[in-house]
Amino acid sequence: MLLKPNDSWRWFLGDERRLMLDLGEEMLFATPYLHKQLVCAEGMSQCFSVEDTGLYYTFLDKLGGIHAPAQRVQAALNAVAVARFYKPLMPQSWFFTQQADYHQPELGELIGLAVAGERLTLMVVETSASASVCVSLSVPTALNDSKQLPTFGAIKVMNDRLISLEEIEQEEELRRVG
Repeated sequence: MLLKPNDSWRWFLGDERRLMLDLGEEMLFATPYLHKQLVCAEGMSQCFSVEDTGLYYTFLDKLGGIHAPAQRVQAALNAVAVARFYKPLMPQSWFFTQQADYHQPELGELIGLAVAGERLTLMVVETSASASVCVSLSVPTALNDSKQLPTFGAIKVMNDRLISLEEIEQEEELRRVG
């Protein structure tokens, strides 16, 4: 079942200084994001805004390939949290392989990043002409000996590192037909 936002939803910092979303009816959603990673005041309590709702539905739509509704909602709510509250990030592109084809992503687009022979799947939650903030949808992955990108971890990368998953799907479809 997909959750539908309403005017009782509220963002707040929980006991563990983790960003939480009160969904009403005694339901809470806990993000993995700690206060030190966020731009919000101690004791913050804010409603789930009209902009949050728009982002939520944009992200849900782009996550249509995930068939489990609970996983779609979890990914969409974490993406809204990053878009709304995450501290600005500096690009960390050096972990990822530069691509021959430059890709300018859209908000909510699922993209790939190549690292150590693997391809991670991420969702774009903020984009500009040169770099994008993304949320990982992959299992936790070591980027090097000391840095790991957890599931729903946020990272900013230059757009020349992004792999269009839509273009890969189209190429694979042509090969099957072809």
